[in-house]
Amino acid sequence: MITRQNTMELYNRRVKELLPGGVHYNFHLPWEETPIHFVKAEGSRVWDMNGNEYLDLYARFGALIVGHGNREYNESLKETIDRVLSVSHCDMDAEALELIAKYIPSAEMIRFGLSGTEIVQNALRVARAWTGKNRFVRFEGHYHGNADNIMGGRAPRSGEPIPSDFRGDLKGTAGRAANSLESQSYLLPWNDEAALEELLRKKGHEIAAVITEPVCVNGGSVMPAPGYLKKMRALCDEYEVVLIFDEIITGLRMGLGGAQEQFDVRPDLTTLGKAIAGGGVPVSALVGKKEIMQLLVDKKVIHAGTFNGYPLGTAAVKTTLEILSRNQGLAMTEMNEKMCEMQQIIQQEADAIGLPLVIQGPPACSAYHCCSSVLTSPSDYDFEIMSMDIILNHNLSKNGILVSTMSRLYPNISLTAEDVEWFRTKVGKALAETKETYEEIY
Repeated sequence: MITRQNTMELYNRRVKELLPGGVHYNFHLPWEETPIHFVKAEGSRVWDMNGNEYLDLYARFGALIVGHGNREYNESLKETIDRVLSVSHCDMDAEALELIAKYIPSAEMIRFGLSGTEIVQNALRVARAWTGKNRFVRFEGHYHGNADNIMGGRAPRSGEPIPSDFRGDLKGTAGRAANSLESQSYLLPWNDEAALEELLRKKGHEIAAVITEPVCVNGGSVMPAPGYLKKMRALCDEYEVVLIFDEIITGLRMGLGGAQEQFDVRPDLTTLGKAIAGGGVPVSALVGKKEIMQLLVDKKVIHAGTFNGYPLGTAAVKTTLEILSRNQGLAMTEMNEKMCEMQQIIQQEADAIGLPLVIQGPPACSAYHCCSSVLTSPSDYDFEIMSMDIILNHNLSKNGILVSTMSRLYPNISLTAEDVEWFRTKVGKALAETKETYEEIY
């Protein structure tokens, strides 16, 4: 007999027959995800097929910054669908571009794409063309998409930091093109000025770019050490290396100007995505200095894509920036205040029952970790901490609070005082259940 409680379980089996693993994405993680299929969403709440209600602090990996059912945002997309759906250029291009240029310090010129993965690869292509050099530097624990040349790997701690595949790599994959890691990048520990300076001194003549998340959200929402990004900027200038900020996550979530405005460091190129289009449709962007982006004007670098700058995406970018910038960004200020209140709640509840817990990172893209001290390097985010975080993630979901993979907290501007109270009434039970597991393990 089919009951409401097993509706989603049966539906998952049906999906899994055709969808590999029953999920739309996967990493090399030693556990199986059980998808939750949703049927309704409003504000910061979502409802699944079994009728369960959740507070959504997942926000589609941080993309849905405007919240579910935002009337202004949805009406903008509906109007665009009815008016001009599928053309190469439309009458909103200038407005969307001008808003990005107004708020993102490095955005002297802008090109649109669809995904973070492809826009990062285009940034690297432009950097290689500009410098005439081949290699790039990336950092442990950072994520810049799932392309062969930039995902996963491990470098030796002595000698040249050339990455290679290793057994147990959570971002490792079969089928990677041979030597794509080894031949293109160097892999360094993050927040280590000396390591970066030494590598650029020795190998700057062959390095086209340094690419970094300005806050390492993917490695546990680790903040840059004081002065680290400014030192990175100075070193890139000294050795004629293009500095690329991957602000796919931090763009808009750390303010309209992104992390680069907050830290007062202007990269040469920036990749944007996720929240830049509000979360309803996919848009990414490559922005940067005019003289470097001139390579695209002169057609020396190819950047192609059927849906680059499509009207629905352009409308989403325009409307999102209009909404977030209104009243000096009041909606974002209030969102961050509510998120900080929820952070205090979960910290106090964890302290009260003796569960080790820290919260770190910017309010709109923060993370919690089941450990006793703040992570200062992505390498601190080891499998032991990650495993406990995943257990807490599961318990939060079971108790009506959705969070993003790897324990990230992504609020949206539709958060209300009622949502904060929902969080307050649900989080204690999830923490208590996690504490029981923690005591069994330790």
